[in-house]
Amino acid sequence: MKSVRILRDETLCVGRRVSLIKRVLHVEGKELVKDVIDFGEAVAIVPITDDEQVIMLRQYRAAVNDWIYEIPAGRIEEGESIEEAARRELIEETGYEPGILRRVISVYTAPGYSNEVLHILVARKLRYVGAKPEAGEIIEVVKIPLNEALKFIIKEKIVDAKTVIALTLLQLIPHMLK
Repeated sequence: MKSVRILRDETLCVGRRVSLIKRVLHVEGKELVKDVIDFGEAVAIVPITDDEQVIMLRQYRAAVNDWIYEIPAGRIEEGESIEEAARRELIEETGYEPGILRRVISVYTAPGYSNEVLHILVARKLRYVGAKPEAGEIIEVVKIPLNEALKFIIKEKIVDAKTVIALTLLQLIPHMLK
């Protein structure tokens, strides 16, 4: 295995939620430069109602200039646990509070250029308490039967990676749906 050491990080740009970092590495006697998006940790939640419907978002995403079907998600704020962030994001975006939260898996979303770690959870025993969306979020809440949501993936109506991963994974480990 090659020896890799970070020599320095230089912040090139700071945005509202991310920073662009120039990371200089030392690899086998040579310097190598990589661009890194510093994002941190986030949560994505598959909220499932008692009648087996997935509460999803139809959300406008400026980066792709389109409306995307996706599960609720958001960044973990400083000092928050994974579960606290999932509960907060679910209420903010959908208005539903989970009675049960189960962590399914944690993944790197795009390790080629980002340090984001995404924790995927399932939420059950939902209770409607009212949504509190962040300013600037363009969201419509929709309910889709779980089996239909999976068909949306095949039909390419769901093209958001975190949503594809979460819904597909739940088919492989159905005990997480309970």
